[in-house]
Formats: sequence, structure tokens, C-alpha cells
Amino acid sequence: MLTNKVLLLFVILSLAIFKNVDAGYSLSVKGKKLQYTGADVDYKITEMVINSQKILPDYSITFTCDTSNVNTPVCTSGDLDLTKLAGMVTIKGAKLKTPTVIIVLDNKIYRIPFPEPTEIKWEPPTLAGSPALMTGDFLLFGEDVSSLNGVYNSKSVSLGVTSNTDATKITVKSPGGYGNMKVIFGSSQFTVNFSSPIVSSVAITNSLITITGQNFWIDKKVVNVKLGQDDISSSITSSDTSKIVINYDSKYSSNSSVLVTVGGNSQTTPYYVSIPSLPQSIDKAVSKGTGGLITISGKCLKGSGPSVTSVLIGAYTCAVVGTQISSDLMCQLPPATKENGSKDLKVVITIDGIKNTNELLYSYGIPQITKIDQKLGTTLFTITGSNLGKTDSIVRALSAGAATPLDLSVVGFDDEKESYLTFNLPTNCSKSAVSVYDGQDTSNNFDLTPNPYIKNLKDSPSTDGEQINFIGGYLDPTAKASITLLDARNQSVDCSDFQVGSDSSSATCKLAPGCGSIKSTILVGDSSMEVDFNYQSPSSLVATQMPNNKLEISGKNLGPNSKYIKLDINGNELVASSLENGTASFDLPSTFLSDSNAIISVDGISNTDSDQLDINLQPVAKSISSSTTSGSTITVTGSFFNSKDNNIKVMVGNQSCNSIAVVNAQTLTCLAPPGSGLKNAVSFLVKDTESKLSSPLFLAYNPPTIMSSTSVKQVEGGQVTIYGTNFEQTLVSVNVGNKSCKDVSVIDSTKLTCSISNSTVDPSLVNKKLAVNVTVNGQSGNGEVFEYDNEALNTETPKVTLPPTESPTETPTESQSQTPSPVEKHTENNSSNIISHSLILIFSLLLIIQII
Repeated sequence: MLTNKVLLLFVILSLAIFKNVDAGYSLSVKGKKLQYTGADVDYKITEMVINSQKILPDYSITFTCDTSNVNTPVCTSGDLDLTKLAGMVTIKGAKLKTPTVIIVLDNKIYRIPFPEPTEIKWEPPTLAGSPALMTGDFLLFGEDVSSLNGVYNSKSVSLGVTSNTDATKITVKSPGGYGNMKVIFGSSQFTVNFSSPIVSSVAITNSLITITGQNFWIDKKVVNVKLGQDDISSSITSSDTSKIVINYDSKYSSNSSVLVTVGGNSQTTPYYVSIPSLPQSIDKAVSKGTGGLITISGKCLKGSGPSVTSVLIGAYTCAVVGTQISSDLMCQLPPATKENGSKDLKVVITIDGIKNTNELLYSYGIPQITKIDQKLGTTLFTITGSNLGKTDSIVRALSAGAATPLDLSVVGFDDEKESYLTFNLPTNCSKSAVSVYDGQDTSNNFDLTPNPYIKNLKDSPSTDGEQINFIGGYLDPTAKASITLLDARNQSVDCSDFQVGSDSSSATCKLAPGCGSIKSTILVGDSSMEVDFNYQSPSSLVATQMPNNKLEISGKNLGPNSKYIKLDINGNELVASSLENGTASFDLPSTFLSDSNAIISVDGISNTDSDQLDINLQPVAKSISSSTTSGSTITVTGSFFNSKDNNIKVMVGNQSCNSIAVVNAQTLTCLAPPGSGLKNAVSFLVKDTESKLSSPLFLAYNPPTIMSSTSVKQVEGGQVTIYGTNFEQTLVSVNVGNKSCKDVSVIDSTKLTCSISNSTVDPSLVNKKLAVNVTVNGQSGNGEVFEYDNEALNTETPKVTLPPTESPTETPTESQSQTPSPVEKHTENNSSNIISHSLILIFSLLLIIQII
């Protein structure tokens, strides 16, 4: 027996030393059974006893062997309970030839293999010492269940094992690491990956992204992080096994995946994080009254693709306008209401359902005054600033010494920007603190000192002088005040007793008589004001035409001196010749005509349209030329004749002077009726009324002229025909020599007849020319044209010679045309007759001499 034991020990040692055993077993797993097949062996396996060192109960596996083939037994176990296969193994066997001999077999010596672990699943955490469940079959079959060996980064590591009550599920402590490692099961090695990263939360604050979870690593170089499609690994600032910190500015608001990869191991399931917008500031505070366009600046203010964005500021929807970019967003904010408030309103931006998480508060603009300007010489002030509101705003002015402010209405505003307001400040307000109240908020106080001013006069003064009242504002009645006045010639004008009114809006003084425009300089305290004003314009004007081409104009405000009064008639200017008792006189040239819109000015101040000056100049006749007794064109001289005037009539006695024609403003002509005499009364009528301004006029007909006559015998007497001009039957008488020629009959203005009584022959009258005297209505004309017993005077009737006529355009001073008179013509005819008779007489004498 001892020999056998020694022999067996020798064999075992030999196998252990040389590792060269020809005989052994092969193993196969048939479902839940183990099957050992021996080759050239003397033993068969009958039992395996597993001792898990009290972690699990001992477990025995029995085998049934088929020994039909000598030295090649096939031993098969019953169904195994894999959950109990953990611990050290003791193998028992029996000799094939003597089955009753049971021995303990050394699996190494007899080369009895254990089943390789299968279905290994283990993902060790990256954190060292962290336990993780390993699953698989035959995990610790024939091994020390307290530890496993492994290799990580080419270094051996020991893995602590904590067995559960199930040998297919054991808890193994991780050596710590990333990537993968090898686990050694006996002679087998298995490569396993460390656990994939698990992201449990992602926090985004400003530009900082904090990822918390498991299975990260302490070396950020082996950590890879993708946010959506963006690889943000280069922005990692720190990393450990449970936290990764990344300094990264996201560009867009979105629901993005976070994928962490550590040493090649990636998350099995992406973690989705909502990246909210990050509004940081708003460019301006818009007015409560108008709202306005605001720009919100920040980060992630745009979605990564087509997106829906809404902005809520307090209870107000701010409508997004324009093109969004990630850093700026514009929206139109509506006017504020009292119900929804205007201060500390929370800004909420929602992009595709994702709202910003940070807090940004917004307040509408509060009125702000930057300056106040006064319109020169008025009570109107303009406030410039921001958020000043519109008509609902109130301007409050607290004057120095006042207990409560005045609430003043807005009279003008900036409808679009609310950048200005206008208001009227009462003229009795001195230095004031001005503010704007928009219904909810009050602006800053702005100190305002209004500039005193004098705008104008309450009424223009009369040229007679009177008390004048200056209208202004913000005048200090307690300050020293004075006034200086200059007229248009820079001559001083007196205005005495100058005083500022207690209402601070007026001043008075007593103005001396004057005219024209006045420049005044007023000093009130340290303030100097200039006011220009005029004396009143001429008014209540009445023009009266006077004799001798004079025109008088009466009315008000004609001033104190005639030299400043000018009259414009149809563009012709005259200076007044005198001014007495408010009536100005003018010497009119005869050539002037009527003017319904004449202008009278006093030192440059003209009458107004409401005080229209109508100067109606009546024509005035001054002289008249003579006429022939048969009636001829006569000339009337005078003034103001108007060719457009059809209202002029000229009457000679009760007969009209027809065909009136106006030659110019000083001359007209008409056709006088037949008549005679020196003083025929002439009436000059204007509009059927005799002109009282015209001189008394008398028409003188031309006196008769004697040109020739016929002859009678002295002893016989008889009818004589007398030729001449301007004969007329009124009061006509004829004398021939010293005899009266009776029975005068006027044939026409150039011929009359009368009868001479017979008488004894007076030798003294033979061949003597006697004077013929014709008297017509007191005017006489004579000529030595009669001769007794002169047959030659009767041989030919003298041709009728027309009297000389005057041209209608001739004036009395112009010479009449030189037409030969009937007397001259008659003389020429008589000379011709005498020559003819003389020739006949000579011819007769020569004939008698020849006969004799």
C-alpha cells in the first residue's frame, strides 16, 4: 500500500516537473452537463466537490461513466446548478480496472480541465474600488472566490470578489481606469471595457456647463464631450470620475444631446439637455406712453434652426421683429398700462418651448429732463429729455417761495420718441423747479429761470401821443426799470413815467406825439429788451378836392408835421404842403387822375386796406378858345381830364358843345354851336352838375372880317353884296363909308347883302375906296373894299372864301394855319380884272387909230 502511494507521488511530481503527461481528459459542455472524455487513462471521474470557502455551501457534482472503451472512459455529470459553481474543486475518481478503489485526482497532474467561463459580462466602473456585478457561467469554477487577477495598462491588478448567493452573478471591485482591461480566469483571459459614462444631470450657468454622472475620468485628455453636433472637448476645464466642467458659450437655444466618451467608451443613451436663452441686458427703457423697439442682448437668443420665439415682459407681449441672431433679439414693446405696471418686469424668452432660467428685470422709462428752452419773447417752453410722455403728462412748476407746485398742461409733444414737451409758464412765475409727471412716475427736478421779455404793445399809439401799455412776462416789478425810444431818424422820443406792472406781465409810459416807427430799449434789472412798434396808421380818411388844384385829406393819425406825410396817386408821390387841424393839403399837378386806392403814409406808415383812400378828382376847366360864328372846334384847357370819363359836358348857353374829345389830362376839344358875341356863358358839367371848381368860362366868337364887296352907281344906289367871315344875323349892322347900308340880310357866315341909298355924284368919291364896317353882336370888322361906279367890281362875283378854321388839337397859344383871306383873294381878282380891262381899252384905241 505504501509502495503504491510512493509510486503515485512520484508520478505526480514527475508530471509537475516535466509537464509532460501523455494521458488526460478533454472537457465539453453539453447544455447543463459536463462531459469528460479520457484517453489512455487508468481512472474515471466519479465526483467533483466544490468548496466556496463558506461563501456558498459545498456542492458535489457526480458523474456517470461509460467505460466500454478500455482506457477511454466518458464521464457525464448530471444537470448542473450553475449558481453554485464557485470555489476550490476536489476531484475524485476510481480505477478502471478496480472501480472500488477511490482516489483523489489532481487536476493539474492529470490534466483535468475546468470549463472556460462563458457569457462574461462586466463593466468595471472607472472609479477604483467601485463594485460592479459580473455575470457569466463557470465564473469561479475551481478558483479562489475571494479574488480575481487582471491586467490594466500592462500591469497586474487584483480584483476583489464578493460572492452573492449566485455563482453566475458575482460582485467584483473595479481597479479603476478607463478604456478596457483583461480579467484572468485560470488560464483564460477576457478583455472587458470599463463602464460607459452615465450622465445624470447637466447644469448650464452663463458660459459654464457642468456635467455630473458616473464613469468619467480624471484625465480630461481622454474625455470627449459632444453637445449636439458640436465637439466641445477642447473647452473642458476639469474632469474627475463624476463631474466634468466645461467653459463653453452655446450659440443657440435648443434641446441638444450630451454625449460623453471616456477612453473610447461612450454613453449608451444620450442625455438631452435644454439649453435656454440667456438674456443679459436690454438696450433702453422705452416710454410708457408709446412703448417702442427694444434690443435684448445676451446668449443663445436664437434657435439652432427654424424656431418659434416669444418674448414676455411682465404681462406684455413683446413682438419679435427683424432677423434674430444669437446675441441680439429685437422686439416691439407695447405702451404700459397702470393695470400691468411698468417697473421690475420679469423678462421671459421662450424659444421652441424652452424658457430662460436666469432672471432679468425690465422697467419702462422714467421721465428724464435734460434741458428746458424758452422760445424768445414768449411764455412757451420746451422740455427736452426722454420718456416725457404725451398729452397725459403734466408739467409741474414749483416757484420759489410757493408751497405747492402748479400743474401745467402740455401743449405740444413728440408723438414718436417722447423726447420733448412744450408748455406755457404763467408770466408771474419766477425761478421754478420744473418736473414732469407721466401718470406713474415723476422726473428729476430741473431749475428754470425764465427770461423776462416784452413782446409788443397792447395797442399802437395815436400820433397825438398817449399812454402806452407794453405786454410781456416775467418782469420784476421791484427791479430798477427804464426806457429809451428812437424814431426812424434816430431822434429821441420821450416816454415819461415808465413803470413795470405788479402782474409782472406789463409796463406803461406816457408817449409824446410823433409818427412812424419806434425802436425802444427797455431795462428791467439786468435784463435788456428791445421792442419795435409803430404809431397808428392813418385812418378815417376823407379826400376833398379844392380849387386851384389843391387836395385836402383829413383823418386821424396824420402826425405832427406835414413833411412826413406822403401821398401816392397812381404811383406818383407828393409831399404834403401843409398840415392844419388834422388836415393835410397837397398841390396836385394838372396831369393827375383819380385813384380809388390811393396811399397816404405818415413817416413810412401807410393807411391799411380797411382805411381805403378814394381820391376822385373832378375835371376842372380853366380856359376856352374862341370859335367861328358858324361853329368850330374849340379847345378847353384845365386839369384832371380823363379819357375814360364820359360824364363831361360843355354847354354854350343852352346849346351843347358836341364831339367832346379828351386830348390829354389838360386839354379837351369840342365842336362849338353857331353863335356870336364876346361873352357867351359856358357851363362845364361833370355828371350833369356844373363844376364849382372850374373858372368862369365865356366863349368869344371871332369878330367879322371884310374881304370884298360889289359896287353900285352913286346916283342910283342899290344892293351891295359884302364878302368876309364870321357874319351872323344877331344884332348885325353895316356901314359903307359914312352911310348906313340898310336891309341887311346875312346869307351865311361869309356873305351878306344890304342896300345903299342913292345920292348925287360926289367927285371926291370917284375912284376912292370906302370902308365897309360890319358889326355883329357888338363885334365889328371893316375893310376899304367898296368903290362907287366901279363896274369891274360887278363883272365877277367874288368866290366864297371859307373862314379860317382851327385844328382840334390846337391850343390857344398855337398859331393858326396861314390860309389866304377872302380879302386877299378878292384883291388878287380885282388886279386881274383891271389888267384885263386895260388891255381891252388899249386894243380898242389902236383899232380906232388904224381906222382913222
